[in-house]
This record gives sequence, C-alpha cells and structure tokens, in this order.
Amino acid sequence: MASPAQEAARDYPRLFAAMNEVLRALHRGGDEHDALRRSFEQAAQGFGAEKALLLVVDEQSPLRLRRLYVQGLSEKEVEACERGESVRGVSSSIIRAVIDSRRQKLIEHPLLQSEADATPALAGRNYSVLCSPVLDTVRDLVLAVMYFQSGGEDYRQAYQASDAVWLEGYCTALGHAFAYHFQKQRRERELADLLQGAHPPEDAPELIGDSAHTQALRRELHETYIPAAEAADPDPILILGEKGTGKDLVARYLHAYSARRDHAFVAVNCADITDEMAAARFFGHKKGSFTGAATDEPGFFRAAHGGFLFLDEIGELSLRAQGTLLRVLENRTVVPVGETREIRVDVQVVLATNRDPEKAAEEGTIKADLFDRFRTQSIRLLPLRERPWDVPALAQYFIAHHERRTRRKTLGLTPAALRAMVSYSWPGNVRELARVCSLFVTRARPGGRLDEDLVARCYPDLLSRTPNPKAAPLLWDEVPMRKALRAFERELIISRLERYSWNVRSARESLGLAKSTFHRYAAGLGILPPRNAAEPTADSED
Repeated sequence: MASPAQEAARDYPRLFAAMNEVLRALHRGGDEHDALRRSFEQAAQGFGAEKALLLVVDEQSPLRLRRLYVQGLSEKEVEACERGESVRGVSSSIIRAVIDSRRQKLIEHPLLQSEADATPALAGRNYSVLCSPVLDTVRDLVLAVMYFQSGGEDYRQAYQASDAVWLEGYCTALGHAFAYHFQKQRRERELADLLQGAHPPEDAPELIGDSAHTQALRRELHETYIPAAEAADPDPILILGEKGTGKDLVARYLHAYSARRDHAFVAVNCADITDEMAAARFFGHKKGSFTGAATDEPGFFRAAHGGFLFLDEIGELSLRAQGTLLRVLENRTVVPVGETREIRVDVQVVLATNRDPEKAAEEGTIKADLFDRFRTQSIRLLPLRERPWDVPALAQYFIAHHERRTRRKTLGLTPAALRAMVSYSWPGNVRELARVCSLFVTRARPGGRLDEDLVARCYPDLLSRTPNPKAAPLLWDEVPMRKALRAFERELIISRLERYSWNVRSARESLGLAKSTFHRYAAGLGILPPRNAAEPTADSED
C-alpha cells in the first residue's frame, strides 16, 4: 500500500476525470479522437507525469509505433520511441518490453530499484516509469501503449503498486472503448504508406480486412485500376463476386480515390432496365420523344460524364439491351432518343455481376462481343467463407458503426461470440455480417458484452450451422496441429508479402527469417512469388 505522503502526490480528481472520459465514450459515443485526447491529458496530469506518451502499434514485427498524444517529450525523443530506438531521457526499451510481453511494467524510484531494474537510457536521472499495453483481448493484439515518467527528487512522485492497479483498469477500459479507433488509425497509416503519404479523400469508403486477399485487393486497386481510371476513355472494369461481397463498395472506392472523384458516381441496377427503355435510360431523351417523356433527360452516360457509371448485375440485361450498351462502349458517343446528333462522353464504366461471365457467354446469355469488351480488366472478390481472416476486423468495424448510428455503446464481442462468427460460413457474405452486427447492437444491453447468449437469442444459425472448414486454422478446433500451423503459416507469409508489395527481402526480414529459411518455407507451402518479386541476389546476412 502507498503511504499517505505518496497518496497525496496523485491528483485523483484528474484521474477520475480521465476514466470518466472513457466511460462517456463507451456509453454515449461522440468524437472518439477528442475524448481520447482529453482522457490522456487528464491521466498524465493526474499521475504528475513529467513525460507522457500514447503510441499506436502499427506493426509489432518489426516494431513500428506512431504517436497519438505526447506531453513533455522532445521531437527527437518521440521519433526514437516511434522507431523503437534508444535515446537518452526516455526508455524505448521499456516500451518494447511491454509490447513483447503484453504486460505492464513498473519502475520505481532509482534509489528503490535493484541493479537488474536499471534502465541505461535514464541512468543518472531521478525517475519512475509506469508503462502499460492497451489490448484487444478478443484477438490478443497490442493496440497501443501508454508511457508515464515522473522525475525529480520528491519520493512522492515515484509510482507504486496502487498506481499500476489503476492504470491496468484504465487501459482495459481504453481497449473496450477505443479498440476500433486504434485499429482505424493503423489502417489509415497503411493506406497513407500505400499512397506515399497522401491523405485519403474525405468520406472515402474503407476496405476492411487483414487477409492476404484484402491486402492484395487494396494494393491492386491503387497500383493498377485507380491510375487507369485517370485516362481519357478508360477501358471498362468488371467486378465479379457473389451477392453481398461488396462489389458496390469497391466501385465507390475506385471513384473516391481516382482523379474523377469530383465528378458524378452514377449507380444503376441493370435488372430495372427493360428492352424498350434501354436506349432512353442509357443515352437520355428529349421531351416529347415518346409517350411519358415529359422532360429532357440526360441518361446515365451523360449524367456520369467525367466520372463513374456503375452498372450492377450486368448479367440481368437482355441481349438487345446489351447491344445498346455495347454501342456506347465502342464509340464513346451517345445519341439521345429524339435527337440525331452524337454527343461524346468520357466515363469510367464499372460493371458487376454475381454470375460467371465466361459461362454466360458460352450459354449465350451474355453477348460474346460485349464480354470481350470488358474481360481484360476484371477484379474478383472472394466470398467471406474463403477469407475468414477478415471476419474479426469486419465485425469490429460494423459493431462500431452501428454503435455510432444507434448511440448505443457496448463492451464488444466476447471471445466465444467472435469464435462463433469466425466459424460461420456467411452465405450472405459481408452484407449478412453487417446485418447481424446491427442486430446484436440493437438487442444488446447498453454497456453490456455481446456474448454467446445474445448470439443464441438473436441469430442461432451462428451456433447451429456446420463450421466453415476454412476457419479451422483460426479456431484450432478439431484440426491436426500440423495442418493448422501450415494454413496459418501460408496465410501469414502471403499476407506479409502483400504488405511489402512482394518485396521478398522486406517481407522475410519483417518475419525475422533468414533467406534460406524463408525460401524453404515458401517452397514447402507452395508460395510462388511473381517474377518481378524483389529479392537481391547478394544478401550479406545470409
């Protein structure tokens, strides 16, 4: 127990205010960024910290940290902490030890320390350090780390066991209240790296997921399809995927990040277009050109001029309507119904279907020449059952979204509830997952956990259906250890290769593997990098 003198050194009203900010965010929502800043500042002042730091963990191996809030540190000290490097005045080694162990670390006043506890970066100084991880307990990830350092001759400023107990509870509350916020910060950093430091456009949609497939999709969109959309008269893009996989989201993502973002995004459900109205809907019409034409209408292509035209479920168009569409894709001009002059249009056309277009072309339900026109640029979205690694991130995203929408905060999914969601095959894909998360938030008790009892009451299919075999390596259920490890290793290596643009050396160094070891793993797991994968022929460390 801390002595009365030590107790007096803490500003408990500020510590209570720090916790209240977390509880307010947990139960009422609001501006998470501002609430987290206020809470951190109150905690730092309450602990009498000479130096305080809140860092997001962007990458754990190799360690890459990023500042969120700082108090009392120089720019040099902060940059060293972000890189995990040693610098005089603040201990990066303590921060790394806390992240590696996932456990809190308390360093008392130097005169109270044993020689083994000495911290070289702080040698010769009077200090006390309290450092704690902020954990995502569901996925066992370190989201962030809090570092408080006191100084001076006053023994009352030295941190004690009672301070460590309070900070542990505080960081647990932070993990519940701000888990999605911390992970969003990490994704924004990864996206900024992909865009070479540029900030994402305002209100741009997110592609959520940690699987190799989702990482590869993000990179392919930014390296291939988004630059291609900048050209005049760009080739059409085809998005393939089952219902609910997010074809509309990918189309909007392309538009948001492209040079065409300031022009219209026009979305069309092709199932609503009849043979008789196809020309008028695509090309527009003059007033009085046919019965019911009460006004001039521009049509889809002219409305989308300079921007994007998204034609969903292209396989639902009749052959006659497909011929009408093919004409404008070939000529880049439209002739509105009731006019004779051609009008040039510059549109990035994105088509989508849940059918197999090659099979449809063979069967004659899609015109072969139309298929030839859009087959060169195609994006295939895997169903959610094929990428269960994305389920935890998607579930957390949708729960946070529906909490904000309904102004109902919860304590999030329990590990058992998340396991049930990961093991489910999701026949309705991401759309079904979003609906289920909305149901859980709506039916949950405010401030309560989303547990198995809630799952059983609201969506019993999650517990009763046959588990998805693809999810077995994530769950370790009834899977031989060797098979589970093999699946996990393969996903991890491919995911890391995607993160580093298939630069083999960077990927293997991030995994801490020697060159020969990495290539032995890759060969054994059937991972064949593209021909342009960057691996220097000479590697001195191997």
